[in-house]
Amino acid sequence: MKVFLTGAGGFVGSAILKKLVSAGHQVTGLIQEKESRDKIKSAGGTPILGDLLVPGPWKEAVLDHDVVISASSPYKITDKLSRDEAKRRANAHTEMITNLINAAHGSNVQAVVLTYHVTAFGSQGESWVSEVMPVKPIGLAIPIAEGYWDIEKAARKANVPTIEVFPGWTYGPGGWFSEYLVSGLMNGMPVLVGPGLNYKSLIHIDDLAEGYRLILEKMPVGERYCLVDSHPVRQKELANFVARELGRPEPEPADYTLFAKQYGEVLAETLDSSCRVSNNKAKRELGFMPKWDSFCHGIPDVLGKMGLGPEKRELPKAAGF
Repeated sequence: MKVFLTGAGGFVGSAILKKLVSAGHQVTGLIQEKESRDKIKSAGGTPILGDLLVPGPWKEAVLDHDVVISASSPYKITDKLSRDEAKRRANAHTEMITNLINAAHGSNVQAVVLTYHVTAFGSQGESWVSEVMPVKPIGLAIPIAEGYWDIEKAARKANVPTIEVFPGWTYGPGGWFSEYLVSGLMNGMPVLVGPGLNYKSLIHIDDLAEGYRLILEKMPVGERYCLVDSHPVRQKELANFVARELGRPEPEPADYTLFAKQYGEVLAETLDSSCRVSNNKAKRELGFMPKWDSFCHGIPDVLGKMGLGPEKRELPKAAGF
């Protein structure tokens, strides 16, 4: 298939690009910086420079593809976001996705695959979360999911089929895992908010990319899928596990109010939220079988790829945290 992929130079987008190319698909990767061109080319994709907020060659390029995948993100976890700033970014992101959907109107595009996050379902305590739950985003889900209903309305109006993907906390050699959790533990920064009894649902970056491949090849138009592993973990257990793997002391819980003041209320709310997500639907309908089905197996693999295995546990300080 011919795939138009946004966010192709990012942590998640680049993994999707590599997976789809390795499976024999032709991928055009939308990028905003010229510096990402070589990265896309080396992965086997075709780069196209553009901004979804600005008309350009990307609009015509969309028409020549079978599927569009939106994998861009309007924030980094190290951004210090207030609620007002999160909503401002949500408005811009909603406009971008609406423009992408409208560009596919009247074309042969079979579906636009929309990427959200499991925290778009809100904080659900001990309860299991599945695809049938309503979207009510909190924390860092606000910039990507606050405009959920506007995006859905735009897709109906343009008569463009969609598939919705709700990834878990995606860990790998990049993104929040390395820039926030690993860097924080290595540099003595707070990574645990509150008592840490809340649940996080994780997914290895390679398994997430495989999930997109399955969605692309099965084309379940109109469906939602939560792509997570099978073992949700409490925040404290996760932080302690990674600390032990790094040979660092287990982190002390940070006071919610003080953390929010220093690092932003949106991040504090995100870390304090609880989302215990089931992957039963993805397993049943997509044949989704994560290779790294538990964090206790997947995280050592990632740390090894980062050069942070037992024999080497050094990491330079991250610039934003």
